[in-house]
Amino acid sequence: MEKKLGQECVLYDRECTGCLECETCDLDPNKVCDNCGKCIEFHDVASIKIDKIYTDPDEYKED
Repeated sequence: MEKKLGQECVLYDRECTGCLECETCDLDPNKVCDNCGKCIEFHDVASIKIDKIYTDPDEYKED
C-alpha cells in the first residue's frame, strides 16, 4: 500500500501517512497481511435447513 494524498487512515482518525501499519499481520509483525484469517476467532457455527423453495408466490401458505 502506498501513501495516497487525501486518503483516510483505516486504523486512526487521520490522513494516511503511508506507515503501512494497516498491512501488517496481527500474528507476525514481520509479515505483510495476506488475509489468511488465522487471527479471526470463530467459535460458533450456524446453519439452517431448507425444506422447500417457493418459486411461485401463490404456492406459499403459512401454517
